Amino acid sequence: MAGANARSPWVGFSAVSVGVFMATLDGSIVNVALPAIRSHFGSTIGGVEAVVSVYLLVLSATMLAAGRLGDVLGRRRVFTGGMLLFTLGSGLCGVSWSLPVLVVARAVQALGAAAMMSMGPAVVTSIFPREKRGQALGAVSSVVAAGLTAGAPVGGAILSFASWHAIFLVNLPVGVAGAIWASRVLPDERDEARPPFDLPGAAWLVVALATGIGALEMAPRSGRWAAALLATAVVAAFVLRRVERNQTAPLVDPELLGNRTISLGLLAAVLSYAAIFHQTLLSPFFLSDVKGLSQAGLAATLTVVPISLMISSPLSGWISDRYGPRVPQVVGGVAIAAGLAWLASADGSTPMPSIVAGLVLEGVGMGFFQPPNNSTVMGVLPPAKLGSGGGLLATSRNVGMVVGVATGGALFELGERTSFVLGWRLALGTGAVLALAAGLLALTKPVLDGHSDP
Repeated sequence: MAGANARSPWVGFSAVSVGVFMATLDGSIVNVALPAIRSHFGSTIGGVEAVVSVYLLVLSATMLAAGRLGDVLGRRRVFTGGMLLFTLGSGLCGVSWSLPVLVVARAVQALGAAAMMSMGPAVVTSIFPREKRGQALGAVSSVVAAGLTAGAPVGGAILSFASWHAIFLVNLPVGVAGAIWASRVLPDERDEARPPFDLPGAAWLVVALATGIGALEMAPRSGRWAAALLATAVVAAFVLRRVERNQTAPLVDPELLGNRTISLGLLAAVLSYAAIFHQTLLSPFFLSDVKGLSQAGLAATLTVVPISLMISSPLSGWISDRYGPRVPQVVGGVAIAAGLAWLASADGSTPMPSIVAGLVLEGVGMGFFQPPNNSTVMGVLPPAKLGSGGGLLATSRNVGMVVGVATGGALFELGERTSFVLGWRLALGTGAVLALAAGLLALTKPVLDGHSDP
């Protein structure tokens, strides 16, 4: 272990970045291939949509359990195992002979991605000293943004000379090499005392999250199905609460959720991602239908937010480490809100530079908001619960995405009955309110200037 202790933490970060980049890239790259997949299997748009939705659903439902598994088995083991499982799922996707097989393979991919995404913040928190934690977590946000940004151009480049199978098969050598690298450079926590894994709690939590998220996704389409899924989620949550009372090491740790710094940080994460996904869902339609952009122009414009986030996140992390997290969080929330409000005022006559400026402001705001928020949550966790904390943050992020898509879509449909622009303004204006609330939550979190050690 001496060698591991002497090694720069940025070496360990390099292993984490490979897994996080792969997971986020595959969450977006498949969108480019959907028309080709639909044509190959002779499917409908609704049928091929499951290739995307199953990834997000499984990822959201299992990240908290994956984070806890890291506390039990060791963060290095779970991260490395997750990368191998993701690679296996990629291979299955690449050789899928039917659409149902592809959907199942995407679920396997998502299980591996859940392990990598939940372990990423936990590993980074454990290997970096306190005074560099915000900067490192900011760099993780940059990697996430890079993966989201690269999805469309990388997918387009691959599809220009190969079939859709190649966008999955390209993960095989990268995943194997990344797993070998992670197993060598990430620290082993073999000597740490570990709690038992709460299998009943994990099972009921997955049911509660999956059906709850499913209810949100179905709400705009079928009230009956949404109500049935919501009822199932409520019952599962009730059973989960009863089961957890009898566990010595419950999966949903009441001590963590009872900590105001953690609970408010998780709520802020949900609000911020819900806010930004109002725009993420609707801007492609606004840019194509209202502004009349070509496919190339649309793809270029949609990279503005993740690129802005990628550039601003390390700066925000550095400011958080040096001066504390409150100011960059509040500034970030206000900037997201201002960017969304700016975009909400746009219509067909608005010049494209003005729209791009609003997207830049939104992306910079997200870059300023996320690293200090993540740092305050991870910074108050004890070492034995870093995996659980990382899983909670990752779950909050994905739940925020789903909430943003569901509420943004519902608000847009409500306003669209009058006009497209009214629906656009109603959805993005509401997103601006959510972002402002997320920023203001930073003022209420009881954190010692962002410098609490776990």
